[in-house]
Amino acid sequence: MTDRLYMEHQAGAQAMLPPGTRCDQFILQKMLSVGGFGQIFEAGTIGNSGEKSVVKFQLLYNECGCIKSLNSAYNPNGLLEATPFLRFHGYGTIDGYRWLAMEKCGSNLSDLRKATPLNRFSIPTSLFILSKFIEALQMMHTIGWLHRDVKPANVCIGLHSPRHLYLLDFGMSRIYVEKDGTIKPRRVTAPFRGTLRYVSVNIHRRQDASRWDDIWSAFYIATENMVGYLPWRRMGDTKKVEDTKVISDLSRLKYGSESARPNCMRVIEDYLNVSQTNPSYFYESPPYDLMRREIDTDLRLRGYSLSSVRLDWMTVQYAPTSQYHMSPYSNQNRMMTPQKFQKKVDRMEREYERSVCFY
Repeated sequence: MTDRLYMEHQAGAQAMLPPGTRCDQFILQKMLSVGGFGQIFEAGTIGNSGEKSVVKFQLLYNECGCIKSLNSAYNPNGLLEATPFLRFHGYGTIDGYRWLAMEKCGSNLSDLRKATPLNRFSIPTSLFILSKFIEALQMMHTIGWLHRDVKPANVCIGLHSPRHLYLLDFGMSRIYVEKDGTIKPRRVTAPFRGTLRYVSVNIHRRQDASRWDDIWSAFYIATENMVGYLPWRRMGDTKKVEDTKVISDLSRLKYGSESARPNCMRVIEDYLNVSQTNPSYFYESPPYDLMRREIDTDLRLRGYSLSSVRLDWMTVQYAPTSQYHMSPYSNQNRMMTPQKFQKKVDRMEREYERSVCFY
């Protein structure tokens, strides 16, 4: 039988297995998406018609091990709301394909951001996301795993709980500790792992990944969420992207309607820059708690806490992302006609285009 475990699939590819295929107690219903190394299906559960699951095929070698470790450490009783990791239902092989079943989630952050008027989130929503990213990565790192492909498409909101974020897709994950808990020695070189737009400069330079590189990706995503773009967004050449990351001053970009980016972004970037230039930081743990405290401070300065942020995707209609903190007694949009509202959005788009910086 042909080994199908690592065949790549292109968008628009035929479903590997037909609807109605049974994988233990799961019945495939329809294909939801296709990625570089697999396909994801919606599935029903035998004996529980109300529960929807997803079944992923062609997952990479480490994915099952990582998800089992996360569920064992943080979600042993299957409590859906307890952690930023989806419930793991089971795994196996069928017709030469490896499959894994897990809880179904809602929309991913990439799609949610693209649905906003200016392709960016409000500052409070972006800070909320960054805090949740750091929390999830800290939990993952604590049990000895690196993610190595942190990106917006790999985070989704809960299917029934839109304030809950889940970290997904552990196909590139790697154990970075030995069995005795010590950190594995740094490799002299390492293959490129991750998504070009969000990987750190260290990954571009084929250096071994550490916990800091996951945080770098979360930082780039936070910048993109607040600004609406990254300076290297239209580049496809790996070397050009690396060079642009090195010379870009992200603090010069326009962060919504604010005159400067949130202070927590400066603090986090300072730590990240040191980690990139000091080889000893490979073995050091990022200051997750300090980073989250800085985010909390920035939220308080804007009149919010993590529990009170009004997340952009929870509104009936997306508001302009610069209007993130308005008194309910002075909501200008409430009095606007659709024509005036559209003119305002058009004006903001023109201002956004003028704010684009090229390096």
